[in-house]
Amino acid sequence: MTSIKVRGVNRVRAKGRLYYYHRATGQRIQADPSDAAAFAAEVAALNTNKLSDSPMALPGTLGGLIGAYRGASAFLDLAQDTRKGYQRAFDACKAIDAMPLPTIDQKFILGLQERIYKRRGRWLANMVVSVLSVVLGWGVPRGITVSNAATGVPKIRRPRSTPVANRAWTASEIDAALKTATGGLRKSIALAYYAGLRKKDVVELRLTSRAQGFIATTQSKTGHELSVFEARKLKTILDTKDPKPGETVVVNSLGKPYTRDGLDSVFDKLKRDLVKAKAIRPGLTFHGLRKSLGKRAADAGFSELDIAAALGHSSPASSRPYTVEAARKSGARRVIKALDRAKRT
Repeated sequence: MTSIKVRGVNRVRAKGRLYYYHRATGQRIQADPSDAAAFAAEVAALNTNKLSDSPMALPGTLGGLIGAYRGASAFLDLAQDTRKGYQRAFDACKAIDAMPLPTIDQKFILGLQERIYKRRGRWLANMVVSVLSVVLGWGVPRGITVSNAATGVPKIRRPRSTPVANRAWTASEIDAALKTATGGLRKSIALAYYAGLRKKDVVELRLTSRAQGFIATTQSKTGHELSVFEARKLKTILDTKDPKPGETVVVNSLGKPYTRDGLDSVFDKLKRDLVKAKAIRPGLTFHGLRKSLGKRAADAGFSELDIAAALGHSSPASSRPYTVEAARKSGARRVIKALDRAKRT
């Protein structure tokens, strides 16, 4: 192991482990001390941070690049939820804001990804890599960076023991939910399951969006216009009169629109009751209702292009997980049936 002496660093032992802190700022150094180059680079970045009242404004640093990107149309034109996700990644990188851009290479990003994964989980670790790839890539043609070191850095894969996120609901589970739910909650579930709308689009859907058997809306996440045919079951549920109507399709008992947090609250209570009654599996989510539409369409033999159109995906490739799973199930069924017939003969 390469050993170097770096000034301005305190070494602290706690619970049998060694931790390193930048003496002047008190910040913990995240780089592995066995990686001498990365360790020295982070200390140098913290030294620069100490000397500057505004590290975000320093040209040639990661913070300077992020600051420039956040003020550009490339960032400002993103959907609000997308910007929030990006900001979580920026916050995770705040300790290295003053790091000089030339010192950021793939090895450093891999190390950063691994450290965030161990401390804060897989989603944020992969999100940081994705966002750094966007920001560094944005800086290349503008002469701020010379290369995109995040390109080609592999994502951390989901552990096999981790349950699949946002599992699709079964027909019996959705029936149980719709029979138990009432009012705006029931309409919300129906809009997610039959129309494939995201939670934000569900709570903000205006009454005027419904016309001539279709729902016309603009997706909050992508900005794409979406025209959804009202299936018979969906229309029946949406036509149910509210005691206190409002200006949105989904309203609470006071006739007011739900907030996303408000919808989460009543939806989570419904799930707890249904799990207790063994009517649904634990761990199901609201977004899983939207995923159910894609799965049902794939099982029915629809193409990636058809599913992308129904869900408002930017690219048919986003629908591939549904069609791959459906093809696998269909192929397995054909193989087993064919082998069974062959055995009989």
